[in-house]
Amino acid sequence: MLGGVLEREDSSESRNQNDNTKNDEKVAWVSVKRSAGGHRIATYLREQGWDIEVLDFWPAWTREEILEFFKQRVREDTYWVGISAMFPLGGAGEKNQAKVREMVGIIKELKEIYPHLAFIGGAQNISAVLGYPLDYYVGGFGEYAIVELLKHIKGQECDLKVHKRFYWGAERNVIECRHDYPAFPMPDAAVKYEERDYIQPDEVLTLELARGCKFKCKFCSFTVLGVKDDYSRCANSLDAELRENYERWGTTMYTISDETINDNPDKLKKIAEISRNLPFELNIMGFMRGDLLVAHPETWQDIWDMGLWSHFYGIETLNHEAGKFVGKGMNPDRLKDGLLQVKKWFEDQGKYRVTLSTIIGIPGETRQTALDTKNWIRDNYPGHSYSFAPLLIMDGESKNMMTNPSEFDRTWRESGKFYELDKEYLDNLDWSEIPEVNHDFAKFYMNSPGLAKWGHDTMDIWEAMKIFSEINHDPELTKNLGPGIFYYHRYLTSGKYKLDDMMKDFNEIEPFGANDVRRQGAWINEYKRRKLNGQRQVH
Repeated sequence: MLGGVLEREDSSESRNQNDNTKNDEKVAWVSVKRSAGGHRIATYLREQGWDIEVLDFWPAWTREEILEFFKQRVREDTYWVGISAMFPLGGAGEKNQAKVREMVGIIKELKEIYPHLAFIGGAQNISAVLGYPLDYYVGGFGEYAIVELLKHIKGQECDLKVHKRFYWGAERNVIECRHDYPAFPMPDAAVKYEERDYIQPDEVLTLELARGCKFKCKFCSFTVLGVKDDYSRCANSLDAELRENYERWGTTMYTISDETINDNPDKLKKIAEISRNLPFELNIMGFMRGDLLVAHPETWQDIWDMGLWSHFYGIETLNHEAGKFVGKGMNPDRLKDGLLQVKKWFEDQGKYRVTLSTIIGIPGETRQTALDTKNWIRDNYPGHSYSFAPLLIMDGESKNMMTNPSEFDRTWRESGKFYELDKEYLDNLDWSEIPEVNHDFAKFYMNSPGLAKWGHDTMDIWEAMKIFSEINHDPELTKNLGPGIFYYHRYLTSGKYKLDDMMKDFNEIEPFGANDVRRQGAWINEYKRRKLNGQRQVH
C-alpha cells in the first residue's frame, strides 16, 4: 500500500526555493507540516501488517518528482493511495487555485498510469478532499473505516458502508465514519514513525491526548463526541510515545490536536505527572478554553508542568450577550481580569505565548463591541498574536458534506435570529470599502454558494468582512504582532533564536529573511532526495 499524504501549506514562499544552502547548515522548519492524520492512519495499518509509505509535504513536490516517486514504489500488488487533508488545499487567491488544478491533473495522470490503484481521500470534513478525483471519500475519524475499505478493495469479506452522495456535480462514494463506525477508542493512540519518515530533531510533531469535545458551541463544526466518548490516552501509551520520539529523533516539541486540552482537570493531572518524570523538558502548544483557565486556577501548575506554555484561546467575543448566545457566557470583566492573571502567572514561570481567537459577527455583536475586543487584545497582549475571522455559516450542499455541522449551520434559517441577505443587496456591495489586498479573501467567501449570506439585528456578513479588514490593517495592532504559536518553531529551528526569544516583543526579534526561507527549502529538498533514493517498494 502506498499512502500519499496531502497537507495544506500556509506559505507560498517555501515552494520554489533554490537549494543553495550548504549541506552542513542547520535547516529551518517553517510553514509546511507533516500530515498528522496521515501518519495516524499509517501507524494503525502498519500495526496490522500493512506496509505503508507516507509522502509528506506534497504541495512542495513537482509533477515530475511525484511521478518518479510512484514509479519507484508502485508495483502490481500495490492496492491504494490515500490523501489526508485537514483543510482544502486552495482557498482564496489564484496561486492557491492554480496549485489545486495542478494536483488534480497529477492525480488524473496517476490514475491513468496505475488503473489498478484505488484513490482514497480522508478528512474531518470531506469538502477538504472533494476537489480531487478520487474513488472514495472518507469523512471523520477513519481508522476503523479504512480497514473495512481495504478489505473491500482486496476482495475480502467486510463491513463497508458506502453512501452515494451527489456533491459538486458528481456522484461520490462517501464513507461517513461519524455515523457508521466508532471514533476509535484511545488506549493506544501513539503515532509511530519509521526511519523512512525522516523525522528531524527540531520538528514539532502532533500529539493526540484525547478525542472529542463535550462542549456544544453553536458556531463549531468539530466533531462532538460527548463526555462518554471522550477517549483519553492510556498513560503508559503516552509516556512510551514521548520517550521513544525523544530517544529516536530528539523530539521535545509538540502540537496537541485535542479540540480542548483543558476540558478535564483529571486529564491534565495525568499528563503533568508523566511530564514531570521525563528525562527532558517538553515544549507544547495547543487549543484551550480561556474561560476554563480563569475558572480553574488549580490547573495552572499542571498545565505548566506539562510543558504547555503556548496557548491558543478561543475567546470568540468579549461581548456578554454574544458570548451567552454561543455558549461562552462568562462575564467579560471576569474573563478579562482572569486572563490577565493567567498571563502574569505563566510569565512569572518564564514562558508564555498566546494566540487569541475571536469571531466577528455573532448575534449580539456590533461593530463597536468587535472593535472593543480588538482594542483590549491590542492593549493587553502586545507581542503575542491574534486571529479575527468573520462568522462563517455553511449552507446548502456544503452543510451536508460536513461530518458534524454546527448548530448555526443546521438551523440558522429557522433560528429566528438570522435572516438571508437579498440579491439586490449583494449585487450592490461597495468593494471600495475593503482594502484591495483583502479582495481575494472577501470575494472567495461572499461569492461562495456554500456559505450563508447571513444578517441579524446588529450585523451582517458584509459588515463582518469590513470589520475583519479594518482590524487586520490597524497599525497599532499589527506593529506589535508576534508570531503565532503554531509557527513559533520556525524561530527555534532556524538556529538563530532560543526559547527565551519568544518572550520578547516581536519588534525585538529579527523577522525571517531569505536565508531562513532557503534553509527551509533546503530541508524539503533533502527530504525529497531521501525519499526518491530510498528505493523501497511497498504493497
